[in-house]
Amino acid sequence: IFFRPSDMPDPHPSTLAATGLAGIVTGALAFVSAVDTRTLLKLADSGQERVLQQLFPIWWPNGRDLMLPLLLVTAAAHGWAFGATRDQAWLGTGGLVLAIAPYTKFVLGEDIAKLRAATSQDVQQITHSFCFWHHPRLLMALGAFGCSL
Repeated sequence: IFFRPSDMPDPHPSTLAATGLAGIVTGALAFVSAVDTRTLLKLADSGQERVLQQLFPIWWPNGRDLMLPLLLVTAAAHGWAFGATRDQAWLGTGGLVLAIAPYTKFVLGEDIAKLRAATSQDVQQITHSFCFWHHPRLLMALGAFGCSL
């Protein structure tokens, strides 16, 4: 389908796995940035704090339960790609993907805890903070995916 010089070797399965998984992480976080954060902000700005108070304790654990294993498997695939190719760039991209997890815990963790137990007067401000600080995770994923390509 695509032009590839005949002297170019086939990519190692590990690099395909690492790149593909980084693309999935990027897609998942792009969806959160483009859809979920906009939805949360719309609810907050339209005075629907009660809906957010009911939604967030359900929505967040489901997202976490998808993203944490996905991040760990993706980082492991980047480690595998490094092991197979000895190209240190895979360590950088894997580290960038893996850094999303502690970023979430330490940067977003306070907002997450507050939103899971929020009172009505706090919900709008906390939702705005959470949504604002979510977007760097997408940039990290985009960086890892782009460099993996």
